[in-house]
Amino acid sequence: MYDRRSADLPDFRGLAAFDAVLAAGSVSAAATALGWSHPTVDHHLKRLEQQAGTKLLERGPRGSVPTAAGTVFAPRARQLLEGGRRAFAELDAWLDDERRLVRFGIFPTLGALVVPGILSRAEREQLSLELTLDECERLGRQLEQGRLDAAVLFQASDLPTPLSPEITTTLLFAEPLFLAVPREHPLATAERRQPVREFSELRDDRWAFGASGGDTLDEATREHCRRAGFEASTGMRSDDYPAILGMIAAGQLVAVVPASVASWHDDAVAFVPIDPATLTREVVLATREEPPAGLRAAITEALADLHSPTSAT
Repeated sequence: MYDRRSADLPDFRGLAAFDAVLAAGSVSAAATALGWSHPTVDHHLKRLEQQAGTKLLERGPRGSVPTAAGTVFAPRARQLLEGGRRAFAELDAWLDDERRLVRFGIFPTLGALVVPGILSRAEREQLSLELTLDECERLGRQLEQGRLDAAVLFQASDLPTPLSPEITTTLLFAEPLFLAVPREHPLATAERRQPVREFSELRDDRWAFGASGGDTLDEATREHCRRAGFEASTGMRSDDYPAILGMIAAGQLVAVVPASVASWHDDAVAFVPIDPATLTREVVLATREEPPAGLRAAITEALADLHSPTSAT
């Protein structure tokens, strides 16, 4: 094992140079991105490798790639950089108005409904929220990289979002799911209004799936199709529910949608409930560390308003 002195801590400039090379693909491109000279980037990379006690980059005529050791080192290096940036950002937020900065993400379809309520409650809790609206796969990556402190994600009930052990998830609520099908589809007939338990009658349909490709609800849907003896045929990739419902209304697609979307009115689309024992959508709060109590309270209260019988659908 390499004998490294505890005081031999990495230089943040070396970490920044290393991370920039990985992102840009070469030392010269990293120098341009950082606004440093090529020799400056070289100097800090060499010093970082001396501290690491091993080679972190393989340089070639077509650019630079991480060594096996560099690949192991890269995620932690990025987290250290993000931690340094966060330290100053949190200090700036506190110096500005003595509020605690929290970098918070949420997926767009739910965010559009609850973000105003979360922001107003966070204000009362002396929190300054730096908000990111994005798809769950990208939010998960940002959590892993230390670029977010907390995020609201969704996942299939039997297929949790894959996250590292450093990330803790807490169930916020489980949402029923529906099959959105054209009005003339066999599943849409009045006598077939019992919850769907298996997908065998959808083998000839084309499906709408999410755009990101890493949606656990999509993966669970595909798995239920396989259990029914067929592979789901992809007809569209989109996270735009109005566009998806438009294609369903035109008789082109079917899709699994949450109850919040099934509440939308469209005479040309039928929403057939899926048996909760078969599939539900779980909405979870994912955090790198224990979030401020005020953030959890703000999210919980905003969700309570959303699910209140008097709230707008």
